Amino acid sequence: MAQNKRRGRKKHTPTISNTGFIGSVFIDTLELQKKSYYFARKKLQIVHHVLDGLAGATSSLFKEHTISAHMSCVYLHKQKKIGFVLSTKPFEQADGIAYFKNYLIEKNFYGDNDQEAEYQEVFNTGFIGVVFADLSSIDRFNFDFELSMLSKLMKDMIIPVKELFLRHNIPAYISTSHLEEQNKLGFVLSVKPYDERAEADLYFETYLKERGLFIGDEEDDIDKIVIRKKVELL
Repeated sequence: MAQNKRRGRKKHTPTISNTGFIGSVFIDTLELQKKSYYFARKKLQIVHHVLDGLAGATSSLFKEHTISAHMSCVYLHKQKKIGFVLSTKPFEQADGIAYFKNYLIEKNFYGDNDQEAEYQEVFNTGFIGVVFADLSSIDRFNFDFELSMLSKLMKDMIIPVKELFLRHNIPAYISTSHLEEQNKLGFVLSVKPYDERAEADLYFETYLKERGLFIGDEEDDIDKIVIRKKVELL
């Protein structure tokens, strides 16, 4: 007696072709909820701290792979500017702030009404530029707005950051990945170029799964069904 076999559709498993990925640095957006505040503030409360933490972790990871890509986030409240300071050499926080101020003065972005508009002494000789955002159109900040701003700044600023490193022959490939269902937002790092749209999120997911941090990483219920066949001849 012929048996009709039901064939299930084969799952297409996306593959990662880039061999240059070195890791990911990220934050858990649920953890950020612990920093929630209710009243609007004149100064940023969260964004610059998160960005600086991610920048520091990014620098450390590249350093482990002998890539001289160093960066930090600087927030100048009076100037209403926030940005990434980039260097080919490690530097102190004070040096990064001084370089950012000098950069704004040189490019005529420094406010005229600030009495501190004078060049600062900078000791690090490896600075290569700044990527920044102007926040002068924003008077007040609240928690939800900061979360939205964080995602936008990470996506918009990291592109010119990568381009600036590459312009100085530093193979620091960085892209932003936001897995909203996983409550994870971070940077994917590589020492080789890759298709950001096709591979960034996929690598980030794989990175989380390998570390047991991916939510819902169980088999589909349909895959758990075990069919046992026993044929008896009478």
